[in-house]
Amino acid sequence: MKWLFLLLGLASLGAAAAGFAASIDLLTTEIGMLYATCTVSAFFAGLIFLALAGVTHRIDALRKTILRQNSRELARGAAPDPDLAPPVAVESQWEAAPAMSPVIAAAPDEGRAEAEAPPENAEPPTLVGRYSAAGASYNIFSDGSIEAQTNQGDFRFASMGEFKAFLAAQRG
Repeated sequence: MKWLFLLLGLASLGAAAAGFAASIDLLTTEIGMLYATCTVSAFFAGLIFLALAGVTHRIDALRKTILRQNSRELARGAAPDPDLAPPVAVESQWEAAPAMSPVIAAAPDEGRAEAEAPPENAEPPTLVGRYSAAGASYNIFSDGSIEAQTNQGDFRFASMGEFKAFLAAQRG
């Protein structure tokens, strides 16, 4: 994306230079004033595109730094800092996945609770993201588990695969 902004910025500045050269002799006429106006517009558009290229370059560098830091922490065996981790999902009332339907209540597995009991010395998973869609809210945790809160009830899924299988079964 930064390369696209850079190319658009340079093209706009080139167009501004060409427009300036074309408008010098015609400045006293209406067409000359039109050229000058377009030149100024192209010049500032070029500056804006170059600024956007710089911003996207810095965002990419920041993202790489955060990912490098988290991978070093994972290599040491420490959990990555959830405040620095890139968000897994965006909490939003307005963004709903197009294929998402509300979660329909199903009978929870009673036997699953004993099988998935965490060891006593394990740390509880941390919340890494939230998502809201179709009247339901979803919490995503560092261990990959998902909690869904709907008006039909609360559900917990061990993984994204289990959650998708549940949704597919509900759609029929």
